[in-house]
Amino acid sequence: MSPGTTMERVYLELKARIMSGQFAAGVRIDPVVIARELAASATPVRDALHRLSGERLVDSWHQDGFRQPVQNESDLRDSYSWSQVLLVLALRSPAAASPPEALVSGVAGEDYPARLGRLFRAIGLQSDNRELRLAIGNLVDRTHFVRGAEAEADPGCIDALAAMEGDFQCGRWRELRAGVVRFHRRRIATAGTVALRLRPDNRQLG
Repeated sequence: MSPGTTMERVYLELKARIMSGQFAAGVRIDPVVIARELAASATPVRDALHRLSGERLVDSWHQDGFRQPVQNESDLRDSYSWSQVLLVLALRSPAAASPPEALVSGVAGEDYPARLGRLFRAIGLQSDNRELRLAIGNLVDRTHFVRGAEAEADPGCIDALAAMEGDFQCGRWRELRAGVVRFHRRRIATAGTVALRLRPDNRQLG
């Protein structure tokens, strides 16, 4: 396997672990340990971590390695506010072309984080602005691990998601914009509770 192929495999597998919240918030991600688990050398693992750091999926500190990000209440409020801005912008002038059906319909049994990410990516595709689409995609990736705690803190978010999905599939753009705003206002209101559920266990911090 070529070095480039190995690095891409390691990057994708490590990104999936980080997005799923496999590493507790604040926990150090050891390249040597990851390399052993992924049957790779430490070099492509470090390269992948640097790439993920550039995408802001991991935090990197000088001489202190890489860590799963810690999301406090202020961080979450900022992310939710930014998400609302991006999605409302994407919905101001919905594209004539519809996104791929698979992106809209989802998969049977898909959980809340995956469904929400799928919807937000589909909304992003309604914009013809590439920078906006990329920003939405990156935000979806960076907040994926937060969504499980979000659903635990406020089970009503699942009903809100279902309503937004219905509006999107029926092309009810005005209603969807209003639903997106309501959804994020509720997320901002519950950010403190979500942050508590994501609080790192200090005993795990290396």
